[in-house]
Amino acid sequence: MRKAAEKRRDDGFDAVPGRYPLPTLHRSVARAFVRVVLAFGCLGGLLMLGVFFASRLPDQLVRMNYESVVYVRQMEEAVNGLRFPALYGETPEHWRTAFQEALEREQGNITEHDEQAVVDELRAAWSRFDAVSTGPERDAAYAGLRAGLDALVKVNERGMFRRLDENARLRDIVVLLGALIFLGGTVWAFFQADAIAARVAHPLRRAAEVFKDRPSLRGGLRLPDPQTLEVRVLFDELARLWTRLGQLEALNLDALVEEKNKLAVILNAAEDAVLVLSAAGTVAHVGGRMLEILDLPAEAVSGKLWTDLSTASPNYLTLRDALKPDLQGSRDVELLPPAGTAGPLFFAARRRELPGGRGQVYLLSDVTEKRRRTTLRSEMMDWISHELKTPIQSLGLAADLLARRRDLDEDMTMLVTTVGQDVARLRTVAGQFMDIARMSPHALSLRPERLDLAARLPEWLGPFRLVAREKNVTLEFRAGSDVPAVDADPERFAWVVSNLVSNALRVTPSGGNVWVSVEAGIDTGHFHPAGGRCAVLKVEDDGPGMTPEQEERLFQPFSHGRSAGTREGLTGLGLAITRTIVEAHGGLVRYAPRPGGGSAFTVLLPSC
Repeated sequence: MRKAAEKRRDDGFDAVPGRYPLPTLHRSVARAFVRVVLAFGCLGGLLMLGVFFASRLPDQLVRMNYESVVYVRQMEEAVNGLRFPALYGETPEHWRTAFQEALEREQGNITEHDEQAVVDELRAAWSRFDAVSTGPERDAAYAGLRAGLDALVKVNERGMFRRLDENARLRDIVVLLGALIFLGGTVWAFFQADAIAARVAHPLRRAAEVFKDRPSLRGGLRLPDPQTLEVRVLFDELARLWTRLGQLEALNLDALVEEKNKLAVILNAAEDAVLVLSAAGTVAHVGGRMLEILDLPAEAVSGKLWTDLSTASPNYLTLRDALKPDLQGSRDVELLPPAGTAGPLFFAARRRELPGGRGQVYLLSDVTEKRRRTTLRSEMMDWISHELKTPIQSLGLAADLLARRRDLDEDMTMLVTTVGQDVARLRTVAGQFMDIARMSPHALSLRPERLDLAARLPEWLGPFRLVAREKNVTLEFRAGSDVPAVDADPERFAWVVSNLVSNALRVTPSGGNVWVSVEAGIDTGHFHPAGGRCAVLKVEDDGPGMTPEQEERLFQPFSHGRSAGTREGLTGLGLAITRTIVEAHGGLVRYAPRPGGGSAFTVLLPSC
């Protein structure tokens, strides 16, 4: 039943009673397309036949003429071989056979009406030439033979040129005829397409004029009469949707207002301070927490240009400099506390892009308590490291004294050695505790010098080449051209290089690679002023890389345990110390997965 209904619809019969049957656009286009395809198919067949007969036979004859010229050249070579045997190095019998074979091939390749007579004369001249060996008779015979070869070449060249001219004329006639037929078919196809387009476009254009007049949604939609079944279906659906739009317009918009108010309440109740800017930079929404920080009423902020608020509030000036459209990641911001409270407030500023570039969302998370806990943890670690220092030194001294005794048996020697190794490990951990406890970009004491990293890095990498060789890891170093000098503490920065390279060697499997490079770079806004030159140090490896969980807390102390794919446990202190040292130099360190697998650490140092 459904197939029958579809067939009736394609045939142009409408199932709705009282409607005038209309042909479907599909059937009209299909019929016109079949006619166009048949016409152009016949045209293409005629053109192919014409091109075939216009080019096939003349090309074959020209090729035979060319082969005759080749045979003449072979006969000339054979004659020269007979006349000058010392130059050609073959026996006279060889050259006689070669001449006769070329002559026979030419006999079977005759294409011109006067070519046979020239071949017969050439055969007679060859007989006269071959009959005499020396003397004036041979020279005269050679002259006659040479004249016959030249005549044969001229006959074939004349035939080639004649056929090329005839082929060109025939080709021009075929092309002109094909162009005329194609042009006629194109004009006919154009009128076919125009007729179909008019049946579709005319009612659609009339409908567009109706919509251009912006009719009321409350009234009915009056559309022109369609000329195809598809257009009728389209107009019926448009009328139905227009009626539905009128019903929706009549609905109360209080629900939308209520939802907007709910969203405003949620944003105002959020712990983070929220600021939403439009694409033009005006304040589209400001949360209650943000208003408290700015110490401004909502009407003084909402709808105003963010970069030009009428206030001299220190917190606003600080936030205006911090909340920029190019803010990447998280940025720490120090703000003044509300009146009546003590101590500064610290916030982590983040930026999010609204879909479609419609604006920016800035979030301020209060990290004051987190900083306080970090300070307490540093003080605790400092206390622990100092408390461990004395007993560790005593244990180490005792282990050294026991190791010097000569009356120890093998088991006791092994135990004393193990104690010494554990004491050394505890001493290292305690030292790292002290480094973390006292290292911050503000408290770290530096002795900067003017350093040429391209010259100093090979020296710092020297101790690691033996380690790399023992692990069967390739350690490569590359220095770019014109690397700017930097102001850095050579001892502290050498520790940064040592930590990054040792970590890379530790996680790189046997047969892997570690790359260290330094090159010149242009600052893109990390330092002040932006656009200045900087030195870029990169340490890359093709090890297992980092897990997403490790990446999130990579530079935090004690935040990661084992590196994926290795057995050595990491204390989580090295990278935290590395970032502290780099930031104390006014630089930046960051991590990114290496394309193809592995890790890539980049250190940026400004060139003062």
